[in-house]
Amino acid sequence: MALDEKDKERLRTLTVEVMIELRSLYLRTYGSTVTLSHWEQLQNRMRSATRTTTGPEEWVTDLCRSLRLPAQGSLGSSATVDLVARIRERGCADEWLDLIDREWGYVMALVRMTAEQRKAAKAAEGTA
Repeated sequence: MALDEKDKERLRTLTVEVMIELRSLYLRTYGSTVTLSHWEQLQNRMRSATRTTTGPEEWVTDLCRSLRLPAQGSLGSSATVDLVARIRERGCADEWLDLIDREWGYVMALVRMTAEQRKAAKAAEGTA
């Protein structure tokens, strides 16, 4: 099945949400022991999982395992279930993995931009 641009955008968004939640869990787990290197770790592990797994369930599991993360909380679980459900509903696991493999740089840019926007919004709420 070929993904149209609307499908691709939705899958990118859902993937970003999963990555944001995994990043948050990673930072909570390892705290100050990881500085800016966490971006590289996330990127490298995402790329590896994309190339070595066969679907979104295995992809998330591989990411969690390779990053040595504990169990996801409710937000991470929800993001993961939403991504898996969309991919399974569309029957596009191979196409999604191919999309992430081709666009990993863009996806990570979206993850970082989203994380920074949420951090700024949270800071603004604290000063309001």
